[in-house]
Amino acid sequence: MPDPPLAHGTFVKQEQLAAHMALLTIQDVAQWLTVKPSTLYVWVAQKKMPALKIHGVIRFQREKIEAWLEGCQLEPPTPSRPVERRQHGTDNVDLLIARAKAEVYTSSRGKPDQDRATRKGDTHGSV
Repeated sequence: MPDPPLAHGTFVKQEQLAAHMALLTIQDVAQWLTVKPSTLYVWVAQKKMPALKIHGVIRFQREKIEAWLEGCQLEPPTPSRPVERRQHGTDNVDLLIARAKAEVYTSSRGKPDQDRATRKGDTHGSV
């Protein structure tokens, strides 16, 4: 939040200055961000957000929270920076499924070359 404006060299009212510099409580910030107070305690403990600890009491500076929120903003993809998709080395879905089955199936669970649902790979007609 920018400093309160000064009108033609006059002083800012004491009330406005006090409100501007007031520290926010966990409840204030929880209500502002619509998160549970317990979430804020966790974020502060993990140093994910700016906070003050005054004799064991957590307080927040409005300006620092606003700056932190600006840093949390997600940027939409731009033409110069397209969304990157992870490549798995193939676009063949059947091959991906076969690889996944080969990694999961063991001799105690079934043969990797036999699909019980479709009976592909079954040579004797029974499961």
